[in-house]
Amino acid sequence: MRRIRLIGGVLHLRYLSLLLISTLLPAVFVGACLYYLMFTILAEDLGIPEVIAKHLFPVMNKINIILVAGFIPMVIILIMWGFALSSRLAGPIARVEREVAQIVKGEYSKRIKVRKKDDLKSIADGINILLDKIQELQKRRG
Repeated sequence: MRRIRLIGGVLHLRYLSLLLISTLLPAVFVGACLYYLMFTILAEDLGIPEVIAKHLFPVMNKINIILVAGFIPMVIILIMWGFALSSRLAGPIARVEREVAQIVKGEYSKRIKVRKKDDLKSIADGINILLDKIQELQKRRG
């Protein structure tokens, strides 16, 4: 079982920041649009009577409380989700990079191991087949 942890590379942080930006920016935009809508409705230049404005201010305060109370857990959940997704993407890439670096150093008996569900399984299998063929050629010549 893979533990979710920081892979220790720029790639993981890049995926994590991309995921967070792509989820937080739309949320901030929608929130800003809602606030703009509320303030334009409450604007005095629209001629809202005092009676209506008096009833809208408590509603606006409740909306503010809900937004503030919901924003913090939402950010925490998005960070956890982004961390899990970026680990799923960056983990196999980091593993393949480490193992290819060992192979390049001359360890041709080394094989790239990935989990069955990893997205890079086909690439790792192709490299492993290539290594098998290199070893066969070396045996024939040796």
